[in-house]
Amino acid sequence: MEFRLAVQNDTDSIALLHAASWQRTYRSMMPDEFLDNAAVSNRLTVWRERMRGSQADRFTYLALDRGRLVGFICAFGSEDADWGSYIDNLHVDVGYKRRGVGIGLMRGAARWLREHHARSGVYLWVMEANASARRFYEYLGARNRETMMKSDPGGGSAPNCRYTWDSPEALFRATEP
Repeated sequence: MEFRLAVQNDTDSIALLHAASWQRTYRSMMPDEFLDNAAVSNRLTVWRERMRGSQADRFTYLALDRGRLVGFICAFGSEDADWGSYIDNLHVDVGYKRRGVGIGLMRGAARWLREHHARSGVYLWVMEANASARRFYEYLGARNRETMMKSDPGGGSAPNCRYTWDSPEALFRATEP
């Protein structure tokens, strides 16, 4: 397994993995019409814009197996004045789950946040119905601080939980082997 920073040429691969992950994981949590017909174009648009913009406050890290993208994480440093740095995405190909890819990606993000945004907390949102992701974040020491309705790109809405760590260091320590 190779871990590395994302570059412009990775954009479409990231978007396609992101859409496939949504299509598999969020069935019944997001509108089927969106997942079946618009998720790919939506994620391509988002990732093409994201990768064109400034990378100074953003960290996009990839997991590859023999050159094939099998997971990614995206974090925004000190994104929120109250909650801190935001982990916006963590997606792992279904065939690579429970093989350490997610922990490796979280460790990479924690390392970057520790180096660049050490005084900031860390948070993310996860759909309340996504029990496996919630267990993963809890395993890494995150606390569910609140649940609120959030809109999704498909026009639906669902309860989402805000999971937090007190600091990048706390997240980094939780990923130690």
